[in-house]
Amino acid sequence: MDLSKLTTSDKLILGGVLAYLIFMFFPWYGIDVSVFGTTQSFSSSGWDYFLGGILPLILILVMCSHVLVSAFSDTELPEPPVPWAQVHMGTGIVAAVIVVLRLLIASDDYGSIDTGVNLDRKFGLFLAVIAAIVVAVGGVKKSQEGESTPTSGGDTGSAPF
Repeated sequence: MDLSKLTTSDKLILGGVLAYLIFMFFPWYGIDVSVFGTTQSFSSSGWDYFLGGILPLILILVMCSHVLVSAFSDTELPEPPVPWAQVHMGTGIVAAVIVVLRLLIASDDYGSIDTGVNLDRKFGLFLAVIAAIVVAVGGVKKSQEGESTPTSGGDTGSAPF
């Protein structure tokens, strides 16, 4: 695998995807309960939240798969109605916004149990937000790279008169 085929934006996307996937296993929300001098800790990971954890993972995995296929394969992918660079930008931003909203909106669910109290945000959620933002930055940078590449049939550089 020749990593020199990857652009900076591709490396940001792939690194962010890998980090986000790892941080899905870390605690995102939790609570410590003391009963008779014994403290019990309960926490939930990103896998416990479909909309705020798994859906962004699916979105950024789509970005990751396109980067890997286009960089390391000769497979001809179909062209979407908008350029792939804009697809990456939109997908990255949507995934990051969803994870940031997961951070901002407090959770009171431990698994399928409603605790009735807001759970503390744990370090895994903060790391996942950073990883999702890195993916979004990679998508925006990829969009900027896509805009700077010349397209066929465009302006030839000659004066109009």
